[in-house]
Amino acid sequence: MTEQERYNNTIMYSTSSEKQLDRPTIAALDQETSLSGEASVPYTAIWTPFHQWLTHSAWPGMGLFGESYILFSIGTLTPLWEVLFPDCFDYTICKPRLLYSLTFSVVAGVILGMLVIGRCANTIGRRKGSLLTASLMAGGAWSMVVESYLWTSQESAVLLFRSMSLSLFFFGVGVGGEYPLSCSLAAEKTASTSTTDNKNDDDDNNNNNGSSSTLNNDQSMTGNDKETPLTEKQSSSTTTNYQASRGRQIQLVFAMQGVGIWFNSLTLLFLLWILGQSSLESYQTDVLLTIWRVTYMFGATVLLIVLVTRYVYLEESKVWEKDRAEAEEDREKDAPDHPLHPTIDTTTTHQGMESSQMVTPDIVPSSSTVSELSNPTVMLPNPGDEDNTHQDLQQSYSLYVNMEQPESSTSLWYNYGGRLFGASLAWLLWDISFYGNKLFQATFLLALTGDETTLLEFAFSAAVNSTVALLGYFGAAFLLDVPYLGRVRLQCLGFIVTGLLFVTCGFSYDSLPSGWLVGLYLGCSFAGQLGPNATTFLIPGEIFPTEQRTYCHGICAASGKVGALIAAVLFHFVQQEANLFLLCGYASFAGCVVTYYFIPETSGLDLNEVDKKWQLTRDGRGRDYRGPANLMKYQSLFERQKANLW
Repeated sequence: MTEQERYNNTIMYSTSSEKQLDRPTIAALDQETSLSGEASVPYTAIWTPFHQWLTHSAWPGMGLFGESYILFSIGTLTPLWEVLFPDCFDYTICKPRLLYSLTFSVVAGVILGMLVIGRCANTIGRRKGSLLTASLMAGGAWSMVVESYLWTSQESAVLLFRSMSLSLFFFGVGVGGEYPLSCSLAAEKTASTSTTDNKNDDDDNNNNNGSSSTLNNDQSMTGNDKETPLTEKQSSSTTTNYQASRGRQIQLVFAMQGVGIWFNSLTLLFLLWILGQSSLESYQTDVLLTIWRVTYMFGATVLLIVLVTRYVYLEESKVWEKDRAEAEEDREKDAPDHPLHPTIDTTTTHQGMESSQMVTPDIVPSSSTVSELSNPTVMLPNPGDEDNTHQDLQQSYSLYVNMEQPESSTSLWYNYGGRLFGASLAWLLWDISFYGNKLFQATFLLALTGDETTLLEFAFSAAVNSTVALLGYFGAAFLLDVPYLGRVRLQCLGFIVTGLLFVTCGFSYDSLPSGWLVGLYLGCSFAGQLGPNATTFLIPGEIFPTEQRTYCHGICAASGKVGALIAAVLFHFVQQEANLFLLCGYASFAGCVVTYYFIPETSGLDLNEVDKKWQLTRDGRGRDYRGPANLMKYQSLFERQKANLW
């Protein structure tokens, strides 16, 4: 080798080594540079934990913050309304169904919003859907603020609560749309980041491959340590990290609901204390009206800010845009005049079948990137590879072979009906406990603390309860991605523990001191938020493909609000407080059974694989998919029995 060749190889070696520096290393170097003053300070601020939480969790979840702040104030403000409008709440001038309408109207609006906006968001996009929900919530909240100024006398109580019921209905429609959109945006943001980083790693791979042979030749002569180019496993390490933290990122968005409930209880507690409304003798009508108005005005202001910032900053989901473009491309290919339209070969036969019975479409070669959504690839295991993953993958081939399903079936209901039923029923059963608990929080807390409880004592009890629940919200964020726990097991455990605590409260209601009952009730709140309240929101955002995600999530969430409606009806007619706890406990036990049988685990599954599987199924080639989404561990017990695999 000449001196010139050695010089060229040395230059190529140093260039390749520089290219192999991964992005986290470069980011660390840039951060060190910024600390020394040689780089811009904002670059470092982007990666601070607070800034990450603010941009990835707090702002995307502010819609949930505002809706929960307003929605659950029905339970915390009810005792205050009873003081302001005693003739209405003793049914002298107001009929019972008028007061019930405050609960029924908002639940009906939530159900409608989940179904309609959840369906429309698949067509109009996530951005327009989010703007619609924010507009409805902000409009409904501000209308209730105006109503608190217009009708405040005893004689106008009927008109007040009628108008509030109407405002709560429109507010509820916006709340209903917020659920599927916030979950879908959080899940798709994670999938989009995962896909982008994986593509960037592949580009680095391709750039490095051109110099790998030269590097090896030079290293063999110089005796240097072998420099290995990026492998496929290394290039997908970033993708794996996003999959491993997807549940946490989505849950931190949903946790803003708990923050909203917590802020509502703290706001009421602070206003009652600072304005001196601490005893029955100190209640003043004007002061209580001010507390009511300020409480609602704060939530309405937050929702107005949400609307404005979404209009200015919110971008469309990249995953939705890509999925939409691919669906349009598939429809164009299916057009009769398209050059890639399936053609019929009339000259050949195959195993005794006339070729006129065989339709073979032209298949465009797919990308080698595993996480690409377009042109899904068929992943076949290496027969000589004894890796357990490949063995499980090969065993799962019979999932679609044994199922009595024609290949042309593209029905969402057939392929995802079991999941949709299970996720919907589990959410329904949970909301019987959760919404029944929150909407009737005054009844629960007064049953535990006594009838002589003051507004300040009641607000303090509500604040303690919401604080314990908030710990459950954030605790779930750190447990959802634990490999040996996962979504399904966490939901089952949460249902069981919550059910046991509620049943204990019910059967021990007359024998235990109030302090013990309050402790058990707080345990119910913590276990519920730690388990089913978090997972019922998360799971529908992961088990369905992007094309149908907001629609299916909306159906599941609407089913949950049907449970809330059932609770609203049943709880009004329950005479004994102990039976309220028993109803919540029995519903929790039933939710555990439904979860175990119908809901699949999704921890560690790339959501892009769910989209690949759906695209092939939608095109009538569901049996061609051999990716990770077919693994046994990602199938529910119902799906395994359906495929004769259990």
